[in-house]
Amino acid sequence: MNQASFHRIRGLSAILLTGIVFMGFSVQAWAWEPTLPKGAQGPVSWYQNGKDGRYFVPVVKGSISKPVTGRVTTDANCMPDAQGLSHCFNNIQLSSGKLITIQNTHKMSIHHCLRPGEYVKVQPNGSNTWAIVQTEPGR
Repeated sequence: MNQASFHRIRGLSAILLTGIVFMGFSVQAWAWEPTLPKGAQGPVSWYQNGKDGRYFVPVVKGSISKPVTGRVTTDANCMPDAQGLSHCFNNIQLSSGKLITIQNTHKMSIHHCLRPGEYVKVQPNGSNTWAIVQTEPGR
């Protein structure tokens, strides 16, 4: 084997290894599924989160202590990950005047995102960091 072939193989190997490492890390980063804390309910599968307008979500900013109604004000960062799940961020203006932010993991092609302007009922879900968000059709 001549020196040019050796350098070509070594260069291609380095590129291939870099690609494998990069893809591995990016899939790991994008293929995230939330872990429910002890005492919180969740969907049978994150692909089914949103069935019948019922979403199991972590509250990432703010908190709720009792059931309350609210209106969705934002829907952002909905790009699906490697598993086809979206991890949308929604702000919800509660009737109590508080604003909370949730992260909604769901399969958009099966169950829609929470839409700005949509009215919802929000209730604690066994933990102060998790909630159940139920859409209120027709309101």
